[in-house]
Amino acid sequence: MRTRRVVLFSTLILQTSLLAVSANAADAARANPPRATHTDAASDLPPLPAGVEELNFKDFYKMPIGPRGLEPTEKLRGLGGKRVRLIGYMVREDEPAPGVFMLTPLPVALAESADGPADDLPATTVFVHMPGKDRNRVLPYRAGRWVLTGMLDLGGKPEPNSRVSYTRLVLDDSAVTASAADFDSRTSAVPRETTVAHGN
Repeated sequence: MRTRRVVLFSTLILQTSLLAVSANAADAARANPPRATHTDAASDLPPLPAGVEELNFKDFYKMPIGPRGLEPTEKLRGLGGKRVRLIGYMVREDEPAPGVFMLTPLPVALAESADGPADDLPATTVFVHMPGKDRNRVLPYRAGRWVLTGMLDLGGKPEPNSRVSYTRLVLDDSAVTASAADFDSRTSAVPRETTVAHGN
């Protein structure tokens, strides 16, 4: 009988402790809600230019993945051939190709000579094509968030880096590259980033 009372008392203490931990975790979650990432919101960016739609990486494919594999969303297909703004990170490559670079939702570094095709590129990787005047130039790597505006092109195509792309962002001839220092002066929420925009 004494042993049973000890077990029941221990169980009661354990249940009380678990309830206290759960309550503390809930309070902490309410006090510290998840922060928006670069793909969640664009409230810290300038207004969209006329005729440009916002596109997020999370809008690329239907989730969860079904028996047919990755399927483009209606939104992605509907924006094909239209001007969009996309926010992401430039992929760091050992052997970059001229006139094109890759954009991903999170920072990625590739070691093509060592790893070959065994890399960490996500399915949502976008191939960004530079305007005509820069088609033969290798764009130097720049860390941080990029804000890109251009025409969305869809469909399988071979790329200069020997890969096959499905999603491409084609920048206009009037594209320019600039620092995001102008944004930093308006809000502390924006990290240093690169903005690629073009004329209307």
